[in-house]
Amino acid sequence: MPNTQFEALGRAGRLFEVKSGSRSALVTEEGAGLFRVSWDGTELLSPANDDGFGGNGGHGQILVPWPGRVAKGYYDFGGEGYQLPVDDHVANAAIHGFARWLTWSRSDQDADRITLSARMLARQGYPFCFDLEQSYAWLADSLEVALSATNVGDRTAPFGYGCHPYFTVGTETVDDAVLEVAADHYLKVDDVLNPVGLPEPVDGTPFDFREPRPVGPTHFDVTLAGLARDQDGNVAVKFASPDRSVTVTCSFGPAVNYVQLYSGDTLAPALRRRALAIEPYTCAPNAFNNGLGLLRVPPGGSVRVAWSISAEAS
Repeated sequence: MPNTQFEALGRAGRLFEVKSGSRSALVTEEGAGLFRVSWDGTELLSPANDDGFGGNGGHGQILVPWPGRVAKGYYDFGGEGYQLPVDDHVANAAIHGFARWLTWSRSDQDADRITLSARMLARQGYPFCFDLEQSYAWLADSLEVALSATNVGDRTAPFGYGCHPYFTVGTETVDDAVLEVAADHYLKVDDVLNPVGLPEPVDGTPFDFREPRPVGPTHFDVTLAGLARDQDGNVAVKFASPDRSVTVTCSFGPAVNYVQLYSGDTLAPALRRRALAIEPYTCAPNAFNNGLGLLRVPPGGSVRVAWSISAEAS
């Protein structure tokens, strides 16, 4: 007999919705990624596809157990050398971890919140095991995004977290949008985007957004550091339309040490500079080699990273 219960899935599997009044978010089964955020009818994210698939740009994806690139896919840890699969062939690097391609299970859901979980087992170049929980919850004035990772293996593991949402404020391109990031330093990179040396001051560079100003024509694929925090240890990044009719605020918690900005100039032509990726990172790109912000999680140890999205839209 034919299977009358068959349900065709998009490339990212099922989509889970969480709502609070006129605000909603869609989350993907593949990677537990953040596909859409609607704030009182205003769309805050620019997706790559209509089915939640992150595509080559990593739209909305969770970047675990490392964000950014590991140069040549190789690193040393605990006296051993490891070779990750190289999946960024332009830069000859391993990029953005592999939790983004796992199938996550819905472990808990109410109307305004959801938790998805996955077990990340050892694989080529990363012989470590983690239990992961990714949650999205509507609070009174924001959408909270939080990941918890517990090392369930028998050895200390290198670990980093990132997230890759692309924000839009209704402008045709990001050039006219206004950005504010309280960051005093940035990381110089080589010709394949590997950080070189320690963070340097943003003074006199195109990456100084300590005062709000238009993004302009600058091509961004830059890591900002030296983040200024409020009394609760949070870092605010603001992204706004020129008339301030839409303002998005990302508030990154104490575990976030870097903010990666990417203007999408290397994406498919239809996606270039249409939105700005504002990415919270716990560690720098290539942290498995340079050690900047790298977490070393012992057996039984846990990591929690939390941040939030809020908006003003008229």
